[in-house]
Amino acid sequence: MPAEVSRIRQIFENRVKMSARRLAMPMHDLKLVAMRALVTGTSTFFAPLLIRGLGLQGVDVTAADSRWISMGKWSRYAARRRWLPVLSREPAEYMNAVVRELQRVRYDFLLPTFEESLLFAEYRAELEPFTQLFLPPFETMWQVHHKPSLYRLCRDLRIPAPPTVLPENPTRLCQKTAELRFPVVVKLPAANNCVGRSFCENLPELIVRYSELHEQETRRGSAAPFVQQKVIGDPIYTLMFCHEGRKLGEVIYRPLRTYPERGGTSAHRESIEHPRIAALTERLALATGWSGFLGLDFIVDGSDETPFLIDANPRANPGVQLGFLAGVDWTGILIDLVQGRHREPVSALPGIRTRSFLLDTGWLFEGCAPQKNWIANAWRRIAKYRKPDWQLTVPNEFLVNGEWGCALAMWCQGLAGAVKSLVTDRTIGETMLDDVNYDAVSAQRLRLNNPIEQRLLPAATNSLS
Repeated sequence: MPAEVSRIRQIFENRVKMSARRLAMPMHDLKLVAMRALVTGTSTFFAPLLIRGLGLQGVDVTAADSRWISMGKWSRYAARRRWLPVLSREPAEYMNAVVRELQRVRYDFLLPTFEESLLFAEYRAELEPFTQLFLPPFETMWQVHHKPSLYRLCRDLRIPAPPTVLPENPTRLCQKTAELRFPVVVKLPAANNCVGRSFCENLPELIVRYSELHEQETRRGSAAPFVQQKVIGDPIYTLMFCHEGRKLGEVIYRPLRTYPERGGTSAHRESIEHPRIAALTERLALATGWSGFLGLDFIVDGSDETPFLIDANPRANPGVQLGFLAGVDWTGILIDLVQGRHREPVSALPGIRTRSFLLDTGWLFEGCAPQKNWIANAWRRIAKYRKPDWQLTVPNEFLVNGEWGCALAMWCQGLAGAVKSLVTDRTIGETMLDDVNYDAVSAQRLRLNNPIEQRLLPAATNSLS
């Protein structure tokens, strides 16, 4: 048995003994207690699927997030529900609430499902005395989450990535982007769900878009945007679960429909086989010693079929649902790790198609917005929504499993996100995730005010050298 597995099992056995003494229970009685898991970030639409997977395997699940109405908390497989502060605004309070819960209840493992993974990785020393946590070091997570740093990593590992430059300010824009070909893309270093992204067809358009975004981010004390060569081709997305650099499960999929339509999150998706991308994901996992979920976004160049890595998400993504349907038992992998059992790697079966109902509804409303030929376009969009050009394996991720509470919470969250979008003029994708996103500015304030952690945010410089 590997030394690390032995160490984990020893830590786990010690914690069980400590819990037995604390509860004044004999050890043979303690074995009757079900395995317990604290799952965070449960307001995302794929978190209930992980909760269900754990519940079906006999795990006692506590769902925790900052919403009173959330898809994960309303799952019938969530035995308990805990309220947490808003991660993006109050990371210190969020962390303290999680630690208090771990101190109060014996949990066998902690499963972060979204960007709270970054916070947990940095302050893992406060969590691991109480539970097991499968994440890489924070510096590694930030290296792939921060897009310019990811580009540097790709260069080192010989993973194809689009040419990328990070100007210090708008006055350096022309000089820095001279070697790029239009069209280009302006992005924020640590954003998700296409927030802040702009496609630019020429230099004047780039100057305007970049200057606006740079001013916006400067006001909030955030990192400057960067510019990346746009790759013309087809998007391919992945999700894998790893342990110490070993890939244990993976699904590779192509989006059949995205929201936003111009290159966003997959609303409909199909699992595929792509050996070249699978080799690249394995190379990245091995080089970083990755543990936990990691999602990667590729664009396959239409001219020579080269897969360019354009983004990485150190967390779960919509591939959770597709993986379950295509034979990747994410929660079974996790339980085996907790119990120290060996697990053979598995890849998703190709040809499985599914959708995310909430994202699909967003795609419908996006196409029905006032525009040229409004009525004709709206009717075409409604017809495609009702009858897509492909057969879905599962049309609704909640109702097929009898998760009526999740479906109701999904509608409530979607409505709340739409109202916030209208009031704040932000995208629905941004308002839907504002409670679970990791905000680098808030995290930096926590870091500077924490007497234990005084280091600066890794890989946050503007240099690409």
